[in-house]
Amino acid sequence: MKKEKKQVGINPFVLIFAVIFICGLLTFVITPGTLTDGVYTPLPKNQLNFNNLFNIFRAVPYGIKDSANIVILILTVGGALEVYKKTGAIDAGILTVVQKFGKSSQTMLLVALIVLFSAIGGFLGWIETLIPFVPLVVATVLALGYDAMTAVAVCIIGAMGGFIAGPTNLYTVGVANGILQKMGVLPEGSDLFVGLGLRVILWIVITAVSTIYILVYANKVLKDPSKSLVADIDVSDIRLDTAKADEAKLTTPQVMVLLTIVGAVVLTVIGMKYGINGIKWAIDDVSAVFLLSGILSGIIGKMSAGDIADCLIAGAKGSIGGAMVVGVARGVYWVLNAANVNATIIYSAIKLLEGTSPFVAAIGIVIIVTFINGLIPSGSGKGALLIPILVPIGLSLGLTHQTTVLAYQFGDGITNMFWFSYGTLLIFLSYGKVPLDKWYKFFIPLMGIFYVIAFVFIVIALKIGY
Repeated sequence: MKKEKKQVGINPFVLIFAVIFICGLLTFVITPGTLTDGVYTPLPKNQLNFNNLFNIFRAVPYGIKDSANIVILILTVGGALEVYKKTGAIDAGILTVVQKFGKSSQTMLLVALIVLFSAIGGFLGWIETLIPFVPLVVATVLALGYDAMTAVAVCIIGAMGGFIAGPTNLYTVGVANGILQKMGVLPEGSDLFVGLGLRVILWIVITAVSTIYILVYANKVLKDPSKSLVADIDVSDIRLDTAKADEAKLTTPQVMVLLTIVGAVVLTVIGMKYGINGIKWAIDDVSAVFLLSGILSGIIGKMSAGDIADCLIAGAKGSIGGAMVVGVARGVYWVLNAANVNATIIYSAIKLLEGTSPFVAAIGIVIIVTFINGLIPSGSGKGALLIPILVPIGLSLGLTHQTTVLAYQFGDGITNMFWFSYGTLLIFLSYGKVPLDKWYKFFIPLMGIFYVIAFVFIVIALKIGY
């Protein structure tokens, strides 16, 4: 008899800590340095002693500390979701949506969700801020009859795909052009989103390709569930029984609970985009909004104070794995930064571009930023380090400053959906119980398509002197 092949899943904690360990050892090989306003200064090599070696283990608690706002958001949202579920509002609301749309309009709803997430990711630059809404979207997509891969793809490829183009993305385009203003490359006070037209076209192309790619897979699995990449994953605890959709009736208290959720969404958008009383909100403010929404929902649902507290704690407990993985992933950046080798890696990589043609330089920027993105996932943080040195080199090689920024966007954005060191990707996957290796099987072909689109748009940018 043939032995059954044992499937080995990729444990994200093991994988990330292995990377932290390797990076920690490399800090004794790579010469440290500083990078200020594009000027690199080498520092003495790190000594191989207990204190420096112990940074490998410090990286975990310090990584969690550095990403505390995201960790708190995940735990708070988990608690609020548990209260929503306890009132029955979430289940009844989703079943009502399924009943209203039915099987005939499920594709239309799927497309609408992809475009919505893409618009939020592209024009607002939100990814982490979408965490509260991902579990609701995943539950809705599952209730429509699609598999978990389709559900997480709507959220990940929707938001992060739109983020690549980022027509008015403050966290990549805005930060980069703000730095260019300080450098004198762009006039002080000029439009932060110069070159908007080409990025809007890019956003349309990426959103269309993303939608088609997801729909082809989704409809294939809908016709033959055995072709699902996650057919062996049990999602019974997050998939609603749609057989009861016809019986679903929202009670008045449940409608009021749903209105508190809508209110939390509206407050989040206003606070993050425009500010409240002249003060723009941050991630911690979003956590506070959903904490308030959870408490109000419990009161509306006639839950006691003790029951509300128990639900908040139970929901946070259920979210602890996802929250921890975000913090541990941040440890990769921390261990390199603590040893001052990030600047050396960036400077050494960019020096490789010297003497190349404009096209090779632009493609080189995409590739370099792609790999650096695995070490420094933050688009704005990476931009602050890279742009002051990338743009002068790009200009000297015949690239315009906006073509250089565009190449940076591609390198930063495409692999947000690939690098396991990006904790937000892992939390999105965890909401649909999709293992990382299964996600790679689904996403890597699309990643190749995204790179082709990137190179085509770089050629266009070079031709038109963008």
